[in-house]
This record gives sequence, C-alpha cells and structure tokens, in this order.
Amino acid sequence: MNRKIPLYNQIQKFILDQIQAGVWKPHDQLPAERILADQFKVSRITAKNAVVGLVAEGYLYRHRGKGTFVTDKKISLSSPTFENTLLVKSAPKIGLIMPWMEFRYQFLLISGIEFELSRRGYHLVFKRIDDSDNLGASTIKELLSIPIDGLVVVASRGEYFQDDMLRLILEKFPLVFVEKYFRDFKVNGVHCDTEKVGYLMGQYLVSRKKQQIGYISYPSHYTVGVRERLFGFQSALLEYGVPPLPAHLNLTVSPEVLQGLNQIGPHPVPEEILNFIKDHPDLEAIAAADAHIAQFIGRACWQLGRHDIIIISCDEPSLAPECIMPAAYVDQSPAEIGIIAAQLMVNSIEQDSDTVLTRVEPRLIELYN
Repeated sequence: MNRKIPLYNQIQKFILDQIQAGVWKPHDQLPAERILADQFKVSRITAKNAVVGLVAEGYLYRHRGKGTFVTDKKISLSSPTFENTLLVKSAPKIGLIMPWMEFRYQFLLISGIEFELSRRGYHLVFKRIDDSDNLGASTIKELLSIPIDGLVVVASRGEYFQDDMLRLILEKFPLVFVEKYFRDFKVNGVHCDTEKVGYLMGQYLVSRKKQQIGYISYPSHYTVGVRERLFGFQSALLEYGVPPLPAHLNLTVSPEVLQGLNQIGPHPVPEEILNFIKDHPDLEAIAAADAHIAQFIGRACWQLGRHDIIIISCDEPSLAPECIMPAAYVDQSPAEIGIIAAQLMVNSIEQDSDTVLTRVEPRLIELYN
C-alpha cells in the first residue's frame, strides 16, 4: 500500500479503479466492508469510512439490508493530477481527544503531537471532552465521521471506557493512549511514571527537612495518575522516616472546584484551600497535584501572608501576580510525550508495527533554594 495516502482513500481508489475498468458495473454489489477490511488489513471502521465517502460523492449507493452498489455516475481518473488531488484533498488526519488539563501541560502536549505529525505529513484534528460527553462517546463518533486515520486519546477521568472505544481496540483501529493504559488490551501508549512523580515530590520535601507537610490533589477518580502520584509521595515519606500523611493533611478538592476551570480567565482561590492553610498554621510545605492547584496554593499563601510555606508542584508552574511560586516542580515532559505519541501513531499506520508502550521518566527541577 502507498502509505502517503490515507488508508480509507487507498480503498476508495481501489473501488474507483475497479469501476472504471469495468470489473464492477452499474448496480453491481460491492464486497462487504468486512471483506474490504480483511483485504487491506485495516479496521472495519476504516473500510466503512471509505465506502461512506464514495456514497456521499455519488459513486455508490446503499440498499438497506442488502448492501452497497455501484451507481451510473461516470468516473474520470485519466487526469495525471488525480492522485495528487486525492493526496491534497485527503491528507492523513489524526484525531486527538482529551479532557480539561492544566493549560501549560495541555499546550506543550498538543504542541508535541502537532509538531511531529506535521513533520510527517499528517494533520491533527483536536476535540476536548467534558463530563457530559460520556467519556468522549459522541466526540469519537464525530471524529470517525470526518473521517480520521487514527486516534490519540489522552487520559480521561475514571478507568472505564465505553463501547465505541472497545470496538476501536478490537477492530485494530490505529490508537495511541497518552497517560492511560489498559492491562487487558494491547494498545500503543505513552505515559509518564506518575508514581515516581509523587516520589520525587516527597523526596524533595524530606531533603529540605520538612516535617509538617500537606498534600492537595483532585478526587481519586479524576485520573489513574492521581492515586499513583499520592502512593509515590507517601512511599517517599516512609522511606525517609517521615510518618505518612494523616487524612487531615491530605486535601482533596471538591468537584465543584473543578467546574469551569476549562474557561480562560482568572479564578478565585477556592475557600477550601484557603481554609486548609488557615486551619494548619504549623504547615511547612505543601505538595500540589498539578500546576493549576499549585497556583491556587501560591495565591492563597500570598493572601494569608504565609511566605514561609515551601510549595512543590507536579508540572511546570505558570507565573501569576500576587502568588508564591513553587520552589521546585517535577517535569513530566509533556512535549516529549506528545512527540512520542505522534511517532507511535505514524509507525502504527505506515509500518504496521507491533504494539509499543513507552514510559517517560520524570525529573525534578529546582527553581530556587
């Protein structure tokens, strides 16, 4: 196959060639999509996209319950520019779906994916999902109808996924999961070692001789990484002889705090974070689950005059006025993760490569002593 042309367009060209050559005449029935998928070694979804596209262009028609048939429409493929037109019109498209994430992390991740895909001659189609989208069910259907040649899925809230995603996996549709992996299925993926992220945050605070430590995070169902990060953090404390965090020093922000965070603009510091710091005057340090929570903590410390509290964040923090900046952060390398995700996708499409699961190692970055 010519991998420079999207897979579904290769199927379309094959069908049109067969019609032009007279192999399939007007009102002849085409092979089932299942047979086309087997012939071209693609998923049935890709084969269906190819057929649906030609139906929309008037070369084929469907008869409910019977199959797909050739129309009377004439085809002219004699122009030497036909394949170039096909290539320009239908450059490979990769879908990307992701939930809300901290803006800087999201920007770097998308930039890495887009950079590598663009370099390899692919286009990126981005869709963000929210809680009302049933783990992206409607978004997946919308992207498949474009159609797309592959799909990158960034960690969604919870560990479960709906039937459409399972169908894509079972039909071997080109998929890459970012910051999410499934032990029961062989799917390409790339993720940061989130347990080590938590460990590095805990290790840093212990190295600074901090004993009274707080931890502020999202609800445990937010992503799998939330739990792994906390486990790594507690493991570091235990390893260095610090008692694990008691429940009253481990704040989980309420779901209401998360509502509206995907909107651009300043957000007031949540009262529960302000109260957490007020209620624990002996706090020496706070670890934040991501840069967005770290900024809330920094602004709360500024408002309360707690310039003595050391803050460490997962992910690089953004500058903000009237805010205590973290002393250090753990870099998950989102741009690198994005590039790797794009490479896995292109290799899956162009080389039919084996399933690869890549883990990126985090690193501690100190901003000041």
